This record gives sequence, C-alpha cells and structure tokens, in this order.
Amino acid sequence: MISAINSAQSGISAGLKRQEVSANNVANISTEGFKKDTVVQNEGSTGGVVVQIEKSTIPGPQLPEADGSLIEGSNVDLAEEAVNQSIAATTFGASLAALEATQQAEKSIIDLFV
Repeated sequence: MISAINSAQSGISAGLKRQEVSANNVANISTEGFKKDTVVQNEGSTGGVVVQIEKSTIPGPQLPEADGSLIEGSNVDLAEEAVNQSIAATTFGASLAALEATQQAEKSIIDLFV
C-alpha cells in the first residue's frame, strides 16, 4: 500500500508542477524574448512519476518595433498551454482518485481485523 500512496502522491505533485509551469508560461506570453518551459514526465525507477523541467530553445516570432527594428517575442503558444493545463488537471484528478482508492482499501483491511 505504501508504494501505491507514493505513486499517487508523485502524480499529484507532477500535476501541480505542470500547472505551475504552464501558468508561468501564460503569464509571460507578452514578455520579449521569453522562452517557455516544458514539463517532461517519466516513470521513476521505483514507480511513480519523475518530472523534469526543460527550457525551450525554439525562437519566438520576430515583432516589428515603432522604429522599424525587430525584436523577438515570446515563444509561448496559448493553445498548447490550454492543453497542458488540461493534462495537469487530469493528472491531478487521476492521482487523487488513486490515492482515495488506496485509502479505501486500507480502511477495508483494517475493518477486517476490528
């Protein structure tokens, strides 16, 4: 049961981290030269989810200035961030459901002995 709890907790943390990264990206959508962060989730060696944050190297669009020069805009894509926020909510919800199921199973086992 402990490994199931740890896996669920790592999933909850991964969902929260994905939401945090996406919120930061959206907050900087109008910041000149801002490079978005991306979240990579992998299975940990002992189960659960391992989260890595990577900085994008993709350049932003070239935007004209009033004097005719060009500046690099943010490379954040709002549609992509909407998908990331949906994935974060789903990850969080599924992990929370797994944690609740584990808690119910533990309660059932304890009830057998009481």
